[in-house]
Amino acid sequence: MLLVKTTELIYANLHFKLKGCNKVNHVKLGPAQALYHAGYEVYFVSVSSIKYIGGMILGKADTSQLGGPIRIAKISGQVATFGVLAFISMMAYIAISLRLINLFPIPMLDGGHLMLYAFEKIGRPLSQKTQEFFFRIGLFLLLSLMFFTTFNDLKD
Repeated sequence: MLLVKTTELIYANLHFKLKGCNKVNHVKLGPAQALYHAGYEVYFVSVSSIKYIGGMILGKADTSQLGGPIRIAKISGQVATFGVLAFISMMAYIAISLRLINLFPIPMLDGGHLMLYAFEKIGRPLSQKTQEFFFRIGLFLLLSLMFFTTFNDLKD
């Protein structure tokens, strides 16, 4: 999501312009500094993703930025030209975004299961029929998202 529109690669709190250059300045970090910068990057990607999703829900963000497997493959090829480090960083950004999405309270995802467990903890367990209804809604939402992202991929 970040590498689609921006012209900067943000890595370890260092900013590099990617316009026309194939060089990346490497900075050696100690273990404590590396953990700090890794935590900062996870925080930055998570907050940016949440802001983007909130903007999409409110109609303020561009939904054409959503992409599926085709766009990921296309961008992976482009980022791979900058080297292994950039490629691994992009894969880490995708993994962080997927982890975040997996925690959303959609019944077919882990966050949905946590939501149902919270309902059970607060009151009595939900009936089998109610749980099936929630799972069908979750399946519909996920299939809709997959269809939409694939449509965006094919549109480009």
